[in-house]
Amino acid sequence: MRSRARAARAALLVPSLLLTAFVTAVGLASATPAAKPAPASTGAPPRVSSLANEPGYRPLVDPESASVALGRRLNAPLVKTPFTGGARGLDALGRAVCGGIHASSRDSLLRLCVTDREFKDVLWREFPQSRPATGVQWDDAWKILYARMHAGCSHAVRDYGGQRIDFVRFEVDSVQRFRNFRMYSGLTMVTRNDAGQEERMRWLRAVVERQGVYKIYSTED
Repeated sequence: MRSRARAARAALLVPSLLLTAFVTAVGLASATPAAKPAPASTGAPPRVSSLANEPGYRPLVDPESASVALGRRLNAPLVKTPFTGGARGLDALGRAVCGGIHASSRDSLLRLCVTDREFKDVLWREFPQSRPATGVQWDDAWKILYARMHAGCSHAVRDYGGQRIDFVRFEVDSVQRFRNFRMYSGLTMVTRNDAGQEERMRWLRAVVERQGVYKIYSTED
């Protein structure tokens, strides 16, 4: 039960992994018989209960709450874990991605993604969602992230696999500097097809860099 609860919180907290639910009231209203109007009440208004008013309530202690606004934890330690694989440059990563797509090789694309060890030892501890007050563990977040990367690479091969595409450039919305890595977010990968026309791919959403090694961090699923 605790593991499932942590996983649910992870789905709400991990960057770029927020899940949104939408429920329409129109359909529910049409399927429900109209209720008779309630008689007017002349008594005192109903008491609204709050958890903060319950006996024994203690507010959540979150000394790192400011990290949410900052986008990173300031007390994250320096780490020694290197990135393995990946590419030696953002453009080199783009060319490797195009090569994997041309070869219809999902495994080649997955080898360009961050690993569970890299996520645990390097990335996770710097994200605000890793602070103790959230109760979210790294493996809860990793399951969601890995599923998205796996689906994103699979769909890229399905949609573009076998095509000869040449990498042109990455367009980057933002670059965030952490203590142990940098994150490039809001990516658009511009490529050129056989006809010489430029095409824009947005399935690869974020890349992380550590010590000159660039790897895929997030994709659309």
